[in-house]
Amino acid sequence: MTDRLTRRAALAALAATALAPQALRAEAAYPNRPVRIVVPFAPGGGADIVSRLLQSHLQASLGQPFVVENRAGAAGRIGTALVAKADADGHTLITTTESSMVIAPHTGALLGYDPIKDFAPVSLLTRNTVVLVVHPSVPVNTLKEYMALAKSQPGKLFYGSSGVGGPNHLAGEIFNRMAGVDIVHVPFPGTGAALPAVMGNQVGAMWGFTAGLIPFIRDGKLRALAVSSAKRSPALPDVPTVAEAGVPGYEATSWIGMLAPAATPPAIIAQLWGAVNVAMKQPSVRDTLISGGTDIVVSTPEELRAVIVSDLAKYAKLADVFKSIK
Repeated sequence: MTDRLTRRAALAALAATALAPQALRAEAAYPNRPVRIVVPFAPGGGADIVSRLLQSHLQASLGQPFVVENRAGAAGRIGTALVAKADADGHTLITTTESSMVIAPHTGALLGYDPIKDFAPVSLLTRNTVVLVVHPSVPVNTLKEYMALAKSQPGKLFYGSSGVGGPNHLAGEIFNRMAGVDIVHVPFPGTGAALPAVMGNQVGAMWGFTAGLIPFIRDGKLRALAVSSAKRSPALPDVPTVAEAGVPGYEATSWIGMLAPAATPPAIIAQLWGAVNVAMKQPSVRDTLISGGTDIVVSTPEELRAVIVSDLAKYAKLADVFKSIK
């Protein structure tokens, strides 16, 4: 019996040794087919924009097509759950915001994934300012005028966002609380889906990432009332912050990051990070993002994981806010 067990162990060891070079060769050949970048929001939002900017550069660096696939719904949870269950071979990635990674766990929604255990971070990509815009027909030119209008019509004004429990929704709800107004939330499956409703004046206002809204602000199709950052956005220098425009202490910013399924080999994560790092330095990418009001932040995988852990703890402190928006 002992001899048979010894022989079996020896054969298992030999098999593992034989398979190891194959695994290494598979990693060395990465990618060996097209790579999906899942964006768990509708086209046109910040995560979608940065993914499409990176697409051709990643393809040039790694030699395979990179295909952006929008899987919108449930404030990013549907697409995020999809990636969590994908093969951990680097051929399915996700570009998402804190909406699905660090806010969703506090909303009481069924996730189908664990933001820490089910993902291997690749890189933080950007930090994004949120901006409040209104349709030009809304009879206000400043944030103070908008607050006065809202106070005169409690529950009769509406604002859109990229989804329930997302960073833009939270920006609106925290504004309601701090400004003492009652503006009704209308959720959409992404900024790109909310835009037509606002530009068509079915919903009079929205909170959204500057990068996704700035072209429409510059074209006069939307009027920017205030940005949510602590300082004015270089891309919109004439637009005041919410704090200076009438709500002292208000601040709301967001981030976009790229991740892979957990257990993706470190060698593949390193290849992806290197390609992303190079792509984010390209003038065509930098100029588009910076002119759109986005701050470029290329982090290491470890730094993105630290941001996720830290923000999970930060949003846990907003339990009372989450209870009010369920």
